[in-house]
Amino acid sequence: MTIFQRLAGIARPIQRDLIGGLIHGIISVVLETGVVNALAAGLVAAIVGHVPVDGMASHAILPTDGTPLSTLQMPKIEHLLNQSKILFDHFVSFFAKANDRHSLLIFFAVATGLTVLIKCIFQARGNFLMNRFSNRMARDVRQQLFNHMTILPPSYYETEQTGSQLSRITNDVVMLQSCMGPQLAEVLQAPVTVVVSLAMMFFVSWRLMLVVLCIAPLVAVLVSTCGKLIRNISYMMQVRLGELNAGLIERLTNIRVIQSFVREKYENTRIAALNRTYYLETMRSVLVTETLSPAVELIAWVGMVAGAILGGNEVLNGRMSSQQFFFFVLLGQKAGSQFKRLSRVNQLKEQTYATAERIFSTLDIVPEIQDIPEACPLPPVEGHIVFDQVSFRYRTGNPVLHDISFTVEPGEVIALVGPSGSGKTTLVNLLPRFYDVISGSIIIDGRDIRHITLDSLREQVGIVPQETLLFGGTIYENIQYGKLDATHEEITDAARAANALEFIERLPQGFDTIVGERGARLSGGQRQRVAIARALLKNPRILILDEATSALDTESEYLVQQALERLMLIAHRLSTVKGATRILVMNQGRIVESGTHQMLLDHGGLYARLYDMQFSKDVEIEIAGV
Repeated sequence: MTIFQRLAGIARPIQRDLIGGLIHGIISVVLETGVVNALAAGLVAAIVGHVPVDGMASHAILPTDGTPLSTLQMPKIEHLLNQSKILFDHFVSFFAKANDRHSLLIFFAVATGLTVLIKCIFQARGNFLMNRFSNRMARDVRQQLFNHMTILPPSYYETEQTGSQLSRITNDVVMLQSCMGPQLAEVLQAPVTVVVSLAMMFFVSWRLMLVVLCIAPLVAVLVSTCGKLIRNISYMMQVRLGELNAGLIERLTNIRVIQSFVREKYENTRIAALNRTYYLETMRSVLVTETLSPAVELIAWVGMVAGAILGGNEVLNGRMSSQQFFFFVLLGQKAGSQFKRLSRVNQLKEQTYATAERIFSTLDIVPEIQDIPEACPLPPVEGHIVFDQVSFRYRTGNPVLHDISFTVEPGEVIALVGPSGSGKTTLVNLLPRFYDVISGSIIIDGRDIRHITLDSLREQVGIVPQETLLFGGTIYENIQYGKLDATHEEITDAARAANALEFIERLPQGFDTIVGERGARLSGGQRQRVAIARALLKNPRILILDEATSALDTESEYLVQQALERLMLIAHRLSTVKGATRILVMNQGRIVESGTHQMLLDHGGLYARLYDMQFSKDVEIEIAGV
C-alpha cells in the first residue's frame, strides 16, 4: 500500500469535508473563470465603446430587441452565458430593451457583482470545509501516533530521542496539516482553472491557443526536475528539526547539570550547530521553491505577451472582435496566474510524501512486547511467582542475567541486593513484561506471563520506579492516577498509608498543591511518598519498589513497609532489607546468595561485605539497578 493510499484510508471517515470543499472550490473556479470573466469582458467593452448599440454585429454580446437570452447567437462564448440564463434572463431583457450603452453598462456591472458574490460564498464555504478536513486529519493522525507510542516497549525509547518523537507528533503533523488544507484545494483547483481557461480560449481562438500550448512542455520539464529534489529536502528538514528538538529538550531537562559544570557556552555552541544545520536545510527548500514558482510564472507570462501581440493583430485585421479579445486576455491572465500554482502541485505532493513517510515510519514499528493470539486474562493473583532459569540481554551488548531461578510464595517480602550493575532492576522489569526473557520463563500462579494479556498482568503489578516521576498536576491527581475512580477517602487512606498525609496537610493548598513538572516543587522524599501512595491506591497483588524508600527516614520507612502486603524490594540501603522474608544477593547477573539478613551475615559472603562497608565503615553504597 502506497503512502497516499494510507493517507486516503485515514481520511475516509472525514472524506465528506474533503469532497465538499473540493466541489465548492471547483464551482467557485468555474464561476470566476467562465462567467465572471465573460461578464467582465462585456463590461470593459461597454466602457470603451466597443459594444455597438444600434445594428449590433453578429458577434455582439447582447441583443437590442429584447430577444430572450436563450436564443442569443454568440460565437465562441454562447455556452458560457447560457449557464447564467436562469438567474439573469428577465433582468437582461429589461436592460437590453433600453437600447443604450448605459443600460448595458449597468447590466454588466450588476451581473458581474452578483456572480462574484455567489463565487465568494462558494469559495468561503469550500475553504471552511478544507480547513475542517485538515484539522480533523491532523487530530486523527496525532492521536494515532500517541496511541501507538504508548504501546511501544521501553527498549524503543532507549534508542530513540524524546525530542525526535515529539517532533513526529507536533511538527510533522503540522506540516501534514498544512498540506491537507486550503493549500491542497488551491493546487487541485489550479489544474481545473487551467483546463477550463484553455478550453474556453480554444473556442475563442485556436490560433492564439497554439501559442499558449507552447509553454506547457517547458513547465512540465521544470516541475518534474524539481520534484525529487523537493521531496528529499522536505524529508531532511523534518529530520533536522527533530534533531534540534531533541537537543533542546535534553539540555533544558538537564539545565542544572549544565549550570553546575559551567557548560553554558559549550552547550550554546552545540545547539548553535544543530540550529544552523536546520537553517541550511530550510533555506535549501526556500531556494528551490522560490526559484521554481517565479520561473513557471515567467514562462507563462512570456506566452501571454506573445498571445496578446498576435491577438492584437487579429482584432486589427477584423478576424476577432474586441469582446472576444478581452475575454481571451482575461482567460489567459487567469491561466497564467494559475501556472504558478500548478508548479506547486508536484511540490505539495513531494512535501506530503516526505512528511507522511516519517509519520508512518513510527506507526509501522511493531511492538516487541504484545499479546499473543491465544493470550488469556490473568485472574486475581494469589502470589505464587517462579523465575525458572531466566536469562536476558538487551538489544545490543552481553547477557545481563544468567539462569536466574527462585520462587516467591504468597505474602513473602523478597529483597534484591547487589552492587551497581548486577541486574536487579532488569530482573524486576521482566515481571510486568517491559522486556521479554531470552530464555527460561516467569510463571505467576502456574501461568507463563507470555500467555497472559499485558493489561491484566500489569493491572495486578504496582511499581514505584527508581526515578520517581510525577505528572505536573496536583498531589490529589497524582495519587488518583493509581485508581481513576477512587473516592476522596480512598486517596486519603493511601496517602496516610504511605506516610504522606502529614506533609500534605501542612501544605497551604493541601491535596490541591501543584507539584510542578516532574514533581519539581516537592522534595525527593515527598515525591517518593506520593508515588508510593499512588501505587498503594492501585492495590496491586504484586508491588515492586525500586529503591523507593531511599529518601525516607527510618520511621516513615517502617510505616510504609507495614502497609505493604506483597513486596518485591530492590534496596538502596541495607537497613531497608533487614525485615525481608528472604534476601537474594545478585552479582554479575547471577544470584550468588540467598537467605535472611542474619543468615547472610553469618555466612560472611558478599552481603556481609556490603553490610560491613555501609555500616561498620559508615560508607553508603549506592546499589543502583542496571
